[in-house]
Amino acid sequence: MLKAYGKTDVGNVREMNQDDFNCGVLGDEEAVFAVVCDGMGGEKGGNIASRTACDIVTDSVTAAYGSGFGDNSIKRILQTAVTAANVSVFDRSQRDPSLRGMGTTIVAAIVCDGMAHIVHAGDSRAYHITSDKIEQVTKDHSVVQLLVDRGEITADEARFHPKKHFITRALGVMSIIDLDYCEFPINEGEAIMVCTDGLSNYFSNDQLFEMIKSAGYSKCVDKLINAAKKEGGADNITVVCITR
Repeated sequence: MLKAYGKTDVGNVREMNQDDFNCGVLGDEEAVFAVVCDGMGGEKGGNIASRTACDIVTDSVTAAYGSGFGDNSIKRILQTAVTAANVSVFDRSQRDPSLRGMGTTIVAAIVCDGMAHIVHAGDSRAYHITSDKIEQVTKDHSVVQLLVDRGEITADEARFHPKKHFITRALGVMSIIDLDYCEFPINEGEAIMVCTDGLSNYFSNDQLFEMIKSAGYSKCVDKLINAAKKEGGADNITVVCITR
């Protein structure tokens, strides 16, 4: 049976949590969804952007999903939901000068019929966990990822680069958003982990894998958040784990 576990934490340093998430079952519990956002844009803008995006994607996905939908239909549901969220956040920022420039990263996922479907923009991530490995299935839309792609720095160097927080795509910043999409099989005993950079900035893939396996899927969310806080907790931390 598919299950989803999620939690968000303000961390040790920030006064406000500008991360947000939703997750849950769809239809007759034969599918689950998750949406994770990391807001940006001033004292209140980031919080509003992430909450608005999570609410709209959740409402759109739960209203549109139907059992028996094919892969192309699931892809359209996700893309339509995130596009609608982008328009809403952007329009609100244009109406309110105090919110001008707000935005949010987003990862939105649906798992059904043995397939994972993921849409994302920004540097929040999704990982696929199997019995023997963890694989990052989203590519960060960030300045340091561009440097990695050009071979100027390594992936490990990117974790500590001074420009690691500079992202190149975000929801709500412009009227049109460019989304990346991926889909892949997920087998019994495997999981999808979605998180904000408040977690991924602290740990390598191998470290994440060891913590997830030692805690188990049902308890790894708390373990990962506590580990990030023990390392400093300089940012908000959000983790969702979807298991099959």
